Amino acid sequence: MEIEIGILLVLVFGGGVFLWQKVEAHRDRNRRRERRKEEFGKDPRELSCGKRSREFLAEVAVYYEERKEQGGEGLSGEENFIDDVTWNDLDMDELFLRVNHTKSYIGEQVLYRRLHETKERDWEKWEEHLSYFSEKEEEREELWEALWRIGKEREAYYLPMFLKNAAGLAVEHLWVYRMLQILLFGGLAAGILSANPLFFGISGVTALINVSVYVMSKDKYEVYLYSLGSVRELLAFHKLLAKREEWRKLFVTEELITAWERTKDLWNSIGKYQGKKRAALSGDAFAVFADYLNGATLRDITAFGHIAKQLTEKERELFLLYEAAGEIDLEIAVSSFRKSLAVWCVPELRGQDKTAGTAHRKGQSSPKKKGVLRAKGLYHPLLKHPVRNDFTPGGCCLITGANATGKSTFGKAVAVNAIFAQTIHTCTAESFSMQKMRVLTSMAVRDDLVEGKSYYIREISYLKRIVDAVGGRLPVLCIIDEILRGTNTPERLAASEVICRYLAGKNCLAVVATHDMELTRRLSAEYRCYYFTSGIEGNEVCFDYRIHEGVGENRNAIKLLGLMGFPEEIVTMAQAICG
Repeated sequence: MEIEIGILLVLVFGGGVFLWQKVEAHRDRNRRRERRKEEFGKDPRELSCGKRSREFLAEVAVYYEERKEQGGEGLSGEENFIDDVTWNDLDMDELFLRVNHTKSYIGEQVLYRRLHETKERDWEKWEEHLSYFSEKEEEREELWEALWRIGKEREAYYLPMFLKNAAGLAVEHLWVYRMLQILLFGGLAAGILSANPLFFGISGVTALINVSVYVMSKDKYEVYLYSLGSVRELLAFHKLLAKREEWRKLFVTEELITAWERTKDLWNSIGKYQGKKRAALSGDAFAVFADYLNGATLRDITAFGHIAKQLTEKERELFLLYEAAGEIDLEIAVSSFRKSLAVWCVPELRGQDKTAGTAHRKGQSSPKKKGVLRAKGLYHPLLKHPVRNDFTPGGCCLITGANATGKSTFGKAVAVNAIFAQTIHTCTAESFSMQKMRVLTSMAVRDDLVEGKSYYIREISYLKRIVDAVGGRLPVLCIIDEILRGTNTPERLAASEVICRYLAGKNCLAVVATHDMELTRRLSAEYRCYYFTSGIEGNEVCFDYRIHEGVGENRNAIKLLGLMGFPEEIVTMAQAICG
């Protein structure tokens, strides 16, 4: 009776713990859901996830670097890539963080790759997906929950490398392990059938050999346990997509269905292997005993060999599933990015886009714009209180203006929006129209002490890559800040004039910021001129940050010396020399 009561109490206690865990899990999920609803449409850099993403930038880049190096499927020619100089000039890491409201490491890596690649896409389907995520809050939350379960653990970011190198994980000399298994089970079977102890002895010795082999080998395979778990989480996400007809129609292509069918057996294979390994690593005595019993049969080693073979054979399908899961995550992130902006628009990409031209500003709309590049209400997405500018250059242009008036920021805003238009189909402007262009910059030039390259050498190498690019298939949008500032004035003017004139004669839209007023006179036939200005109010320099057409003569360098507290003697002498 006492035993029965004890068993009953254990069952009641166990059931209570189980129910409590279920209730807490449900509460946690609801808390996450409510928090995500509140965070949707916010700047992710201001959320707790933003700091973590900043720390993991090197890991985030792994997928892009791996696929680019290997020439992975979907990667197109050099003209469709944002090169490293342009990426650094435009602070694209910070812009990635501004957009990055993803919930999984896969989404982060696919978004990072997307921002590097400007190839043509099915923007009609893209807009359909983003509208779905903006309008269907509950469905969006369910997918975000599934993506959250994939997570952002540091080790997981190396899954692309793991998949790419899966062939190297194959168990060498697998036939030896098979022979040892045959000796083990054959000896047992022969001993039972013949009652001859010799066969049991052979089986016992083989078991000892197998355990020794297993102990020496298991660390090699257990190190990949996390990566295998990441593969299973990826497959779990696609299993969820397949369950709902609405999602199958919207997100699942025939190619993805085929990829899922070919890889779903990995779900069970990895699940069994992973379950046993994690139980053994937990330290549970029975699980450890079972682990070594499996070791005596070499079952885990051969099972890992089978999984490695499947990973190698199905690498293409796994990368398709990887990219598809990341696409959904980044699409939700871009939906959130759009909501976080006071003004944004769907760009018009000439010759590609049938859905574009719609501006989104408190319910207002703007008419479609056409041209090589036309922007209304353009601003930089990293500015919290931006001044918006209209810009329709119609050809190459020179931008002049005093220091800190906004020339560089404006040039970056043009380049960033040209990249965003071709990567995430979202621009920070009231309207934005352009033809497909390759974007190149020469802005944040620095000396390189490691390579021993001077400022001037690096600057002309940056310009040379632009000159080389203008003969390519695509027109080039190039943004140049203070052309050839690293050399003396006479040579700078001569070289700058020739380079700018060369670019103007090619398939290139050059936007060149300069302090050289002489350059505007020399290039007046080829370049349209714009300027930014400033003024003095009391003891402060004031900027309106608006672009004006024409040539501005406003200068403020000496005035700034005075306002920054330099001795009056220096300011007076500088004014006298300047005239």
